[in-house]
Amino acid sequence: MKPIRQIMGSSQGFTLIELLVSVSILIVVVGIFGAGMFQVLSIQRFWTDDVKAVREVRHAASWFAGDALNATDVLDAGGVTRLTCTPNPSVQQVTLTWTDTSGASHNVVYSVSGEELLRDFDNNGSPLTMADRVVANSVSFTLCGNTLRLNLDVLADRNTTDSLDLITYVRKLD
Repeated sequence: MKPIRQIMGSSQGFTLIELLVSVSILIVVVGIFGAGMFQVLSIQRFWTDDVKAVREVRHAASWFAGDALNATDVLDAGGVTRLTCTPNPSVQQVTLTWTDTSGASHNVVYSVSGEELLRDFDNNGSPLTMADRVVANSVSFTLCGNTLRLNLDVLADRNTTDSLDLITYVRKLD
């Protein structure tokens, strides 16, 4: 059997320079991989938030269009005056009214409160939030003939906005 000195003496070890170079290369590779993973996760989060904003706007548009098709009248914020073709930025609320087949009358109010578009059906006391992060003073309601229009901007990530320009018919307008 060979003594340990003889075994160790014949093998060459790593120099300090070789060790530092290999560790430096390893650090660079790990850094590049970590930055790539960070980018992938960031892009996924931004994409998910944008999809959520678009989904909320589409959801609000669906409810609004359905209510408009039932409406027999479209009134301003006070529920007194019918809307007109002229956009009025001060009107941040609209009331759609109708009577169903059983003779019961219904009112649905769409309003902007802070950064939310709300839908209140028959004053039930707890309005539904139709869209979050609504851009201030971006909502407008107009009525030309039997065409009802809703314009709305929702704040998405990276300081971009998703816009909704919904044009629907008020089928039963008096």
